[in-house]
Amino acid sequence: QGEKGYITINSDLDSEQSGEALRKAFNQVFDQGKRTIVLDLGGVQIINSYGIGKVLMCYKRLKAENGVLMVKPLQGFVKETFELLMLDKLLPVDE
Repeated sequence: QGEKGYITINSDLDSEQSGEALRKAFNQVFDQGKRTIVLDLGGVQIINSYGIGKVLMCYKRLKAENGVLMVKPLQGFVKETFELLMLDKLLPVDE
């Protein structure tokens, strides 16, 4: 139960559909008992409020269970967005 769960997103997080795909992937890993979950957003070029909202939903669910949501190193627009919203201070990086 101590090991990390991983979620890889390879499409933009800019619609209800893509946000829902993240939520389903998160629930699957969460329901396996993982409480440290690493989001790999390397394949994401664009993220908007839908995507940010789903990322924060994942964060809140884990925090409520004393878990941790981490991210793989970010790049480009996604990195800029996370820094602008100060999410880089909220979510530790899994090197």
